[in-house]
This record gives sequence, structure tokens and C-alpha cells, in this order.
Amino acid sequence: MLNRSAFSILKPIRGLLLGAVALVVAGCGAGGPSFNPVGGKLTVDGKVPANVQVSFYPVDGKGPIASGTVDAGTGRYDLTSSGGVGKPAGKGAVAGKYKVVLNAIGGGAGSAEAMMAQYSGGNNQGKAPAAPKASFKKEYGAASTTPKEVEVKSGPNAIDLDL
Repeated sequence: MLNRSAFSILKPIRGLLLGAVALVVAGCGAGGPSFNPVGGKLTVDGKVPANVQVSFYPVDGKGPIASGTVDAGTGRYDLTSSGGVGKPAGKGAVAGKYKVVLNAIGGGAGSAEAMMAQYSGGNNQGKAPAAPKASFKKEYGAASTTPKEVEVKSGPNAIDLDL
């Protein structure tokens, strides 16, 4: 059996354990990362590209990737981030340094309409549709080769890109 002096020794330990549990619970909130609004205008050689998605990949490889579709008329883009596994997505990007990556998307021969026509009896029936033609240098197509880096800061960010 334990006597009273044994219980008096356990009181400080109990306090430390309760404090540790409180810290763990506070750090495990479902809030996810803090996103900062990011938008701007993309031009390639001074012209607004069509059918392009811009993505920001964290330089350190940690945190969510942010991406947005470029408006073919204005060149405007606004980023949305994946929240990560089990975390909600958000408008913008987490503060930090990013590599800028461009991807050709939809439109023209690679659009959904063109694919449906090719597979349902249109020309080239049964053949894979052509991939969209990139209107930018190949080096911008991957995080490992892009020369462009930007920094997202806390608060709203206007990041114009002329590549």
C-alpha cells in the first residue's frame, strides 16, 4: 500500500502530465495551415498565354502546392491550395518560398470536346487526342527545372509573373 508521502510525490508529476496532454491537444487542431490570398497576372514573353495553369511548389518540399488556371483573356490567376492529407483546402498559399511551374491544359485539340469527338466517331476515331501545345518554355514545366522562384508573405499577395 502507498502511504500519504507517496501521493504527495505524485502530485507534481500529475500536474506535468496534465500540462503535456494540454499541449498535445492544442497542437492537434483541425485548423490546418494558414493560407494567404495570392493572385496576379501571368505573361509569357509579354503575351497572355492561353490554356495554362500556374502552380507554386514549396522550395523545401513541405506544405501544400497551390495552383490556379490563367484567364486566357486577361492573364489573371488566383491560387487555391490543397490542404494536405486530412486538411481542408484553402484560397491562396501558405507563406514561404515557391518554384513557379506552368502546365498546358485543355483547349484546342486536347480539350474535352475534341476528345469526345475523336472517341465517338469524329476524325481520328480511336486515337488518343493530341496533348495541348505549351505556349511557354519547357523548363517551366517542372519544379526541378523551373528557374522562377517567388515568395508568398503573410497577408494578401499580388505576384505578377512575366516569364
